[in-house]
Amino acid sequence: MSVIKGDPAGRSPVFVRAVAVAMIVAATVLTSAVAARPASAMPLPQHDSFYEPPADFASAEPGTILRSREVRLAVLTVLPLNVRSWQLLYRTTDLFDEPAVAVTTVILPAGADPGRSRPLVSLQFYYDSASPSCAPSYVLRQGAGLPGVEGIHSNSELIALAALISQGWAVSIPDYEGPHGHLAVAKEPGYMTLDGIRAAQRFEPMGLNTNTPVALWGYSGGGMATGWAAEMQPSYAPELNVEGAAMGAPVSDVESLLHVNGSMFASLIGIGIASLSNAYPTFEEVTYRHLTPEGRALMDRTNTQCLPRNALTQMFVDYQRLLTIPIADYLALPEIREVFDATVLGGNTPTMPIHLYQGVFDEAVPVWTNDALAQQYCAGGASVVYKRDHLSEHLTLPSLGMADTFNWLKGRLAPNAPDQVGCRTENVVSMLADVDALLSQIEINLNATFGALGFPIGPRER
Repeated sequence: MSVIKGDPAGRSPVFVRAVAVAMIVAATVLTSAVAARPASAMPLPQHDSFYEPPADFASAEPGTILRSREVRLAVLTVLPLNVRSWQLLYRTTDLFDEPAVAVTTVILPAGADPGRSRPLVSLQFYYDSASPSCAPSYVLRQGAGLPGVEGIHSNSELIALAALISQGWAVSIPDYEGPHGHLAVAKEPGYMTLDGIRAAQRFEPMGLNTNTPVALWGYSGGGMATGWAAEMQPSYAPELNVEGAAMGAPVSDVESLLHVNGSMFASLIGIGIASLSNAYPTFEEVTYRHLTPEGRALMDRTNTQCLPRNALTQMFVDYQRLLTIPIADYLALPEIREVFDATVLGGNTPTMPIHLYQGVFDEAVPVWTNDALAQQYCAGGASVVYKRDHLSEHLTLPSLGMADTFNWLKGRLAPNAPDQVGCRTENVVSMLADVDALLSQIEINLNATFGALGFPIGPRER
């Protein structure tokens, strides 16, 4: 069942376990050492010339590769992953339909033969930050140091990456928030995700082409980006052969996050407001006019921090205390209302099959928002499998829903896969309460563990 490539020296399982324990301890020590340093030697994206657009980039068509470089990926910035990986700067489109640039990290298994055909999965991380220094292209690189470690939550998605690589698939991980931290905006995450796929297909070392089967996958903020990509693809990138989109607890209605005010998830409000302020100048001007000095200072801090630090420092914050007018009055302002209305998913119907999953008792993303999204997609003619998990909440569903979603992706990307027809909603105790899902989860975890320890995973094609 497992596609883990064994230890070439033929060492015993006991020896391997001992090495694993030793390396985990070493990783802890190394990570502590990294955290003790004041900064990383690697320049942040906003200070790295690789991320800067060439002077003539606007004349290129969307998806054109403007710059590329080979990079080394690592768990917690110190444990190298045994994969082949590159970064691509490409031309894309922003939320105002103007030319823009973004970066995607493209990955192949270490043993991949680029001459063989394979599917491509675009994996949208939930990096959920208004700071460019939290982008996957930065925090996944070996040697990113303390700034990279601050984006530690992104490393949890390396488990999903290991699952995809184990199948021999190619992977694209786009910085779908662009160079300015646009998390919660309309359309733009979709454009940047789709153009990241185009760039990956055009990058010769990947061995892909326009006929390559493609799938999309993302959770939470990454699910939101996946949703925008699924909705924009028929009109923006109709040539892409997208076989399916998996969306876990997508933030399909940004305004709905206001219900977390004063809770342990309160930072989501600050991150969302900071992101929208970065993207929409009028929104920023009106918002800052009605923020107290303390509120403006908090927005400024939010723009410099990744999700973990924002989550810890903004836990239980009451944002009403940071506004000079009632929240209801703030939301009723035309400049604010227009932006929130534009950020709601469901305005366009995807044409590819959809796998939507949501925790019924999710404390961050209200279940009713994705109940409504599933209904909208189905009413528009989309094929949707919607799984409502009654055991998971927002922080556990990424793990408990991973194997079932991975199995769905395998079904969609299998040669001659049957069409997914119609819509159905399944209320389950847990997405992991299935024999196939449980066995897949064990395999996924093993692949991720050995991948973190430097073992190659996936088929050896060369």
